[in-house]
Amino acid sequence: MLQKGLFFLAILVLSTLIASCAGSPMVVNPILPNPYDVDPVFREFYDMLGGEDVLGPAISPLFEVNDARYQYTAAGLMVHDPQTTQGQAYYLAALGLDMDIAEPAVPAPDDSQVRYMDGHVIGEFFVPLFDRLGGKRVAGKPLTEMHYDPEKGRYEQYFENLGMYWLESSPPDQVDLLAYGAWKCNSSCLSYPSGIDSVVIPHRIDKVFEDAVARWGIDFTGRAITEARQTPDGFTEQVFENVVLLVEAGGSGRAFLRPITKDSGYPPDPPSDETNVEGQNFIAVQGDKGYNVPQLFLDYLARHGSLEVSGMPVSEFKQVREGLSRQCFTNLCLEMYPGLDGGSRVRPAPLGYTYKMLPIQALDQPGDEPIETPEEVAQLRSDDQPQPQATEMSWPTSATRELSMKVWESYPMVAPNQSQEIGVSILENNTPVRNLEPYLSVTYPDGREKTYYMFPTGDDGVSRVSLEAINAPNGTLIPYQACIIDLNNEKYCVKDSFMIWQNP
Repeated sequence: MLQKGLFFLAILVLSTLIASCAGSPMVVNPILPNPYDVDPVFREFYDMLGGEDVLGPAISPLFEVNDARYQYTAAGLMVHDPQTTQGQAYYLAALGLDMDIAEPAVPAPDDSQVRYMDGHVIGEFFVPLFDRLGGKRVAGKPLTEMHYDPEKGRYEQYFENLGMYWLESSPPDQVDLLAYGAWKCNSSCLSYPSGIDSVVIPHRIDKVFEDAVARWGIDFTGRAITEARQTPDGFTEQVFENVVLLVEAGGSGRAFLRPITKDSGYPPDPPSDETNVEGQNFIAVQGDKGYNVPQLFLDYLARHGSLEVSGMPVSEFKQVREGLSRQCFTNLCLEMYPGLDGGSRVRPAPLGYTYKMLPIQALDQPGDEPIETPEEVAQLRSDDQPQPQATEMSWPTSATRELSMKVWESYPMVAPNQSQEIGVSILENNTPVRNLEPYLSVTYPDGREKTYYMFPTGDDGVSRVSLEAINAPNGTLIPYQACIIDLNNEKYCVKDSFMIWQNP
């Protein structure tokens, strides 16, 4: 009798969960077969999706809410609704939406072989299972990008109805499902299956960092793994999987990255003399000494804020183990690993997991070097180096207002293997304008035009962006156009160009 009473109590709780989402009056009709058996209502649907090997065992009895039938498995919630207007009576409930983890859409990649759907790239490990299950009709839309979880040694991705993960120690085709059903059902279910993988729900991104994460990309920062916190060195800080974001106390400034590589266990290498290595570019950091950086890393950084965000390289590019190489910069480390298609992939190393274990008091020890904000770095640059010649235009926007924009490149000529930095300065009546976001349109030799979205201008009215190296013959002119849309929604642009030139 006690067990039967627990069944009824569990069903009531489960039904309440469903009805609360539906937002309609609840009519509950409990049905009590063996609680660990998949009910005959769902048997064909369950087997069609792969049965216990894919969805895991049933972890609840069958129950009804408003004429629809439900049953939890470890991986999801099966639904049979004969009155549905969605065209299919059997489907999986969108439990992923209850997690509130949907990430902003990312731009479509240039690679046409990559599976891009509803604003997200489906991870290469997950495409075969996604297709085998029936695609979006069964798994739902992707809610996130693919992420790497170093604590579990796996890649994972969240969809509306199911979550997928692949362990690094498994064969490439052995993909399993996260325990959505066990997470949602929680203590209301009568039994938990052994050996299921839990669902890890990330923290919310603090509002002071939302713009920065949207600008750089969630694949770059990773998900938030702590709440935002105040630190003894005078910043608001939030730890993400790959990086640590800061704003000055009060949250009024521009977000930037904390230099964490050294504290995370990656001491710098001494810089060396320039060497020619195929596929790599030499970046000087101390006079003529520096480090070789793979072009793939520079391309990745060009898409995610440039060296201004990552900081300069501090170590050599080196193999960590078979199939994995790494290079560290001031604020993060990048890793290169083989993709399923045989090509190379780039990802930031998940240093945030190590950093979050450090005592927060360690950030304020005597002798620590003070952290420089982007504005301070820009000022040091202007103090130490002469400003390049700029192209300037001004527009009288009213009887009392004049807007000026200066555009310059760090090098009037660059070698085919050399990156270029473009700077933009915005003035209104000779006063710097902050928080405007310039964008740069570059026309490449093949006629392709690429747009780079730049940081918001700082207190000095300046923003910069680094371009990836352009492989073109000597004498090739690279035209570009820098534009802004000011606070009155007016568009202003300045055109300029630089040349590709390699000295013999």
